[in-house]
Amino acid sequence: MNYGQLKAAVKGYLHRTDVDPMMPTFLALAEQRIYKGEANSSALRVSAMLKPAELVDGIVPADFLHAKRVSVAGDERKTLEYRPLSDVATSCGAYSWQGALMVLGPHQTFPLDLLYYAKFGELTDDASSNWLLTNAPNVYLTSMLVEAARWARDDALGIREASNYASAVESLLSADRAAQISGSVLRMKVKNAR
Repeated sequence: MNYGQLKAAVKGYLHRTDVDPMMPTFLALAEQRIYKGEANSSALRVSAMLKPAELVDGIVPADFLHAKRVSVAGDERKTLEYRPLSDVATSCGAYSWQGALMVLGPHQTFPLDLLYYAKFGELTDDASSNWLLTNAPNVYLTSMLVEAARWARDDALGIREASNYASAVESLLSADRAAQISGSVLRMKVKNAR
């Protein structure tokens, strides 16, 4: 599915043809829900969103959402721990955030390796797509329909699609968790008998 097909689907579900000017707004609000989450649904964090980067000055990449691992450059075993900004000045091997800037504890320097969750590619024209729209178009569709229902003041549609959205996200998160252990052999740990 591409962005043009997504917009056509939203119009089809709404049975309206006057929503074209609102589509960029629906998309922006839908992506905010996808990336930040809401009370009834988690923020989307799947392995397809993971990207590595080297931080040379503490400024995070433009598509940055959330850090999964921060480590000393070249050695992912030497990880830094997140601390609140008020505590980082006294915590060795720690980092914190001041807006989009990473702040380091004492005796820690850049560069650092960052493994982070990134936003999906931007949907800019009708032919554009990204990983999420290709692999789980229902996440985008239901999220945009929640926004469209708010705009149309259709509470029944909004409630139904918010529930559908939460279900679509949970299904994708569940499939991602299962894929991470797929093919692993089940092993039993036996305690030493004494």
